[in-house]
Amino acid sequence: MITFKNLIFTSIILFSNFSWGTEFNCEPTDQINWERLADGVEWTKYELAFTPYFKDKHAWATTKSKKVTVRAFKIDYALNQLLFHRSAKDLVCNPAGEVYIKKLIDDSKSPVIGAVNANFFVMPNGNILGIAIDEKKAWSKKLDNLAISSAGVLSIQNGITALEARDQLVSRHGNVISNADATKYSFAVQGYPKLVNNDTIQISDAVKDVKVPRTSIGFAKNQNDLYLVTINADDFGGEITQYGMTLFEYAHFIKDARCGVGQKTVLNLDGGGSTAFAIPSKKIFHQADRCRHLGNILTIQSRSKQN
Repeated sequence: MITFKNLIFTSIILFSNFSWGTEFNCEPTDQINWERLADGVEWTKYELAFTPYFKDKHAWATTKSKKVTVRAFKIDYALNQLLFHRSAKDLVCNPAGEVYIKKLIDDSKSPVIGAVNANFFVMPNGNILGIAIDEKKAWSKKLDNLAISSAGVLSIQNGITALEARDQLVSRHGNVISNADATKYSFAVQGYPKLVNNDTIQISDAVKDVKVPRTSIGFAKNQNDLYLVTINADDFGGEITQYGMTLFEYAHFIKDARCGVGQKTVLNLDGGGSTAFAIPSKKIFHQADRCRHLGNILTIQSRSKQN
């Protein structure tokens, strides 16, 4: 028999489950283990529970009711390079049994330790948006074809890491970086939005309120390690909306050390169906949209094995 007193008590419990908080919270649901892949390269995979953000209420839920799969690389840049690859030819991909990031890795004919997707690009031709420079080649030198106000460039120059607004680079280099200026960078990638800079979140909750797979690049709080992180890179097999995190949630996740991959400086890379994560030696190849033709990928390669 349900008494009036019990009904009130039950209502209080139900109401408490829908209460709102002021802060993000997260918790790995299993132990985080980093596995060595090569000198200066480790990787991990784990499930993360987190409190979702409700944009209409401008508040966080108090219960960790959402989950994502995190896959990440931790890289010692002194021992390893980040090198882009873009195919010069059309790589036909069969979604029944292939993953496009694997085809790009095979096409590179390089000793790839690991890889993720990289810059935003124009579909279907795959032209790279924003700059992409590594120690071997300037793959794209145009700053003006990714002019969105939140765009940033994460770079390494003379061993110094930086995350700058696109307009800062335009003021120094113009809309297209010259060959001479490009050689000053050992690495540079453009994306949007800037997520975290010097431990400060760079976006507000005004960003688009859609949960999708994500990819990012960033530096540890001690600045010694470089991270490549993805969430929900698995083949989703359909509609990606509500599958992952919003950018606002992702920015809080990627900054918070409790979430397992806390970083000080982070730039968002392409995401959604382009989100991809691969470890060739383990035959691990994930891509949210298995055969989406990526404009380029970002590979991890040992400096000791470079010619």
